Amino acid sequence: MFPNNLILYFSFNKIDFWSFKGVDSFYEYLMKAYILFGKEDYWQMFRSAYLASQKYFRYGPWYHEANMWSGKPTYWQLTSLQAFWPGLQVLVGDVAAANSSHREFFHAWEKFGVIPERYLLDHQMIHPTERYYPLRPELAESTFYLYQATKDPWYLDVGEAMVKSLNRYTKVAGGFASVRDVTTMQLEDHQHSFFLAETCKYLYLLFDDSFVAKRNYIFTTEGHPIQVMSSWHEKLPESYFSGNWTFSKSGEWESGASALSMKVCPSVAPNSRLREQHRESVCHVPDQKIDHKCWSNRECGVDATTCRQRSCSEVGFCGLWNPL
Repeated sequence: MFPNNLILYFSFNKIDFWSFKGVDSFYEYLMKAYILFGKEDYWQMFRSAYLASQKYFRYGPWYHEANMWSGKPTYWQLTSLQAFWPGLQVLVGDVAAANSSHREFFHAWEKFGVIPERYLLDHQMIHPTERYYPLRPELAESTFYLYQATKDPWYLDVGEAMVKSLNRYTKVAGGFASVRDVTTMQLEDHQHSFFLAETCKYLYLLFDDSFVAKRNYIFTTEGHPIQVMSSWHEKLPESYFSGNWTFSKSGEWESGASALSMKVCPSVAPNSRLREQHRESVCHVPDQKIDHKCWSNRECGVDATTCRQRSCSEVGFCGLWNPL
C-alpha cells in the first residue's frame, strides 16, 4: 500500500515538523498509516508532531512557520498547500480547529476568486512572485472531510462556490487551465494531473458520497482510495490529546438549515410540539472567561456567528481578528 521506504521517509522528516511547507504528506501518512495498520509508533510520531504544531505554529486560526531549533515564528504566510490541514484535523477529531482554519482559507478564496499560492499575512498582500493558482485540491479535500464529519450543508455551499469559480475563471476548450496571476486571472497553457485526480474527485464526492459511504476508506495524499480492512480502527481512542479540543455538536435540525448557514448561535428552531431546540454553531469555541477578559490569544475562542478566531486586544478583551 505504501512504498518500502515509508519508514525511512518518516525518520528523515521527523526533525522537519516545524514547517508545513514541503512536508504536508508527512503529517498525513503518519495518521493514515496508524488508521490503516494500527501500529503505535505511527501514532506516537503523529501525536508529537501535532502537539508541536499547536504549540509553535498556531496563531488564532492561522498556522505560521517556525524555526525548528527555537520554535519562534519565521514566516507569517498562507500557502495553498496548507489547506490540507483542516481535513487532517477532522481525522483526529479536532473539528472545531478544522472549522476555524477552513473558514479562513475559504475567505481567501472568496476574496480573490481562487486561492493564491502564497499570501503574506503580516503584510496583508499576495507574495509578489507566487501569485498563481495551479488548480490545487487541498481546499476541496478539507471541505469534503468537514462535510463528512458534520453533515453541515454550509460546506455544500462552499463546494458550489468553488465549482462556479473554477468554471468561471479556469475553464478552457478541452479542459481547465492553471491561473498564472490571481489578481488578473491570466491563465497559462497547463493543467496538472492532480486537478483530475484530486480536485475534481473531492468536489464530486462532496455532493455524491455513495462510494465512500459503503466502506471505510483512507485517501492517500494523491487522492487514491485505500480500503481499511482491519477492524481495529473502530477502537480509536475517544480523546487523542489533552487540551481544549471541541467536537462538533449533533442534534435534530430542519432539513437544509444549519447554524453556520444561518449565521446564528445558538440558533433557535421553534417546534409546535416540542420546546425550542438550540444548536450551537459547529465552529463555536467560547472564550475561556465569561467576561471575555484575556492576557493572550490562547484565552480567546472562535466567534459563533462568523466562525472567525477571536484574539486578545491591547486593552485585554477578546474580539475578532481578520488578517485578510
